[in-house]
Amino acid sequence: MPATSLAPKRVVRAARNYFTDLWSRREFAWYLAMGNLKARNASTALGLLWWVLNPVLLGAVYWFVFGLLFDRDPDEFGGLPFVVYLLSGMFPFYFTQTSMTGGVNSIVSNTQLLANLNFPRAVLPIAALVEGFVGFLTSLLAFFMIVGPANGLIVGFDQAVWPDIDILWLLPIMVIHLMFNLGVSMLVARLAVPFRDLNNLVPYFTRMWLYLSPILYGPVTLAKAPDWARAIAEANPLEPLLRLYRHALTPLDTDLSNAFLGAGLWALVLLVIGGLSFIRYEGKMARYL
Repeated sequence: MPATSLAPKRVVRAARNYFTDLWSRREFAWYLAMGNLKARNASTALGLLWWVLNPVLLGAVYWFVFGLLFDRDPDEFGGLPFVVYLLSGMFPFYFTQTSMTGGVNSIVSNTQLLANLNFPRAVLPIAALVEGFVGFLTSLLAFFMIVGPANGLIVGFDQAVWPDIDILWLLPIMVIHLMFNLGVSMLVARLAVPFRDLNNLVPYFTRMWLYLSPILYGPVTLAKAPDWARAIAEANPLEPLLRLYRHALTPLDTDLSNAFLGAGLWALVLLVIGGLSFIRYEGKMARYL
């Protein structure tokens, strides 16, 4: 049999073996993520509450500056109070930010583990993703508490139109978001091994990404921006995901087919690029650690 016909079969067999081994380590990834969560907050008085407090406090600062001091018009945000528009974008963005930060540190901070155990290295960025996802689910509970029936009138949220059936879209949206974040986490984990400076650059990149995302500004502001600025904003990979979250979490409507297509394509592209680059580079990581 020609060697050219055997090559694809070897690739398929190697991929199947790799993902079978990866699936068999799912409990390892879970316990690693939970251990990191406990260790990260073991010495603090509030513990895991910081996963909620971090985005809430950051959102409070932006709400005070951009919502109160600048007195934003609710019409700019589709009639939503600014705090509702802000938090419905801030919490999903913070999930992506923590997944990226965890991915950067997932390999370089586990050198002893890598030296003593033989396992698919993709377990480490996956564990970072799981860790961030647990925090994200907790932050969603905080969102419902802030804008729910008990506090909705305080923030000016119309309880007559929320929650509604659209909240069920959260499940497929979060699946796409997990794919998106896993691709980002694996990509930065692969790059952080030979380029240790990436750990210092990521906070600046994520801060810039926040300002370029439709979180602090609404459609009215974007419509007034120059064409080049709108093009950059619309090319943001998180833009369709944030539209989907606001459709599910607030009364704002969006073109679901267009948003799901855009978010799904970005998630698939990032997952393929991040996954392939990480797995192909996995065998060379030891020389940099």
